[in-house]
Amino acid sequence: MAEISRRRFLAGASLLPLGAAFPPRIVEWLGAAKASAASGGFVFFDDHQAAVVREATARLIPGPSDDVSELGHPGAREANVVGFIDTMLGAFSFATPKIHAGGPWSNRNTGPTSPDFMAKFVPLTRVQTMAWKKRLAEFQQQYAAGIDRYDAAARAAGSSDFASAPPTTQDSILMQDTSGFRDLLFTHAIEGMYAVPEYGGNAGAPPIGWQDVKFRGDTQPVGWSPAQVSNSDGPDPIVLDGVMQGIAAKFEDVVAVFAARWRRGG
Repeated sequence: MAEISRRRFLAGASLLPLGAAFPPRIVEWLGAAKASAASGGFVFFDDHQAAVVREATARLIPGPSDDVSELGHPGAREANVVGFIDTMLGAFSFATPKIHAGGPWSNRNTGPTSPDFMAKFVPLTRVQTMAWKKRLAEFQQQYAAGIDRYDAAARAAGSSDFASAPPTTQDSILMQDTSGFRDLLFTHAIEGMYAVPEYGGNAGAPPIGWQDVKFRGDTQPVGWSPAQVSNSDGPDPIVLDGVMQGIAAKFEDVVAVFAARWRRGG
């Protein structure tokens, strides 16, 4: 199937034949997004708050189910950006706060039977804990207040809440937001689209955000044998030509001049 421009409008296309033309991977993305929405299990948001964040970020980074011109490109909904934001806001709900993923690598290049070292998060120092708790407390307040404002604006426009409002109403509310919450949402949505999946977003296997931008992601370890890692394959050849060849030819003379100066104290 030919690639379709991310912003190209599919004039005259009805949703039914368009849906039938979806490549299998898009159907997979949509299924994953629906499963994520149905599963709940949020650590900070309640279901309604999660729905508002899901719909708002889907307007900011739309996928094929939000805008037909995005056919072939996943958006915030498909990448489970709401899961990323919820995990971040509720980071201290976990035994080891989900702030810094571990390493040195995941098992995305080696297979599911290998250990995913990135899934084990790094314990924070006392100072890091204090700093992150303060930062996340501010984010939590911004999200709670922002969601309430979006719901109030949707009710003023005739809808029961932001999540159930028509897309045109949602877009209008987002465009008129001067509080800074929309910008915070967009920043976190971008992070959730392309961060390593251990943080809760960039869903799929391989991660769909990376697929969309043709990024290979974390490819370590590459599979070198112990001998290849431990033993040298010999010195790299040095090709002397041009200026470097001239410098090398005069090297001994230059060293002798500097040594004489050094002996004289100059």
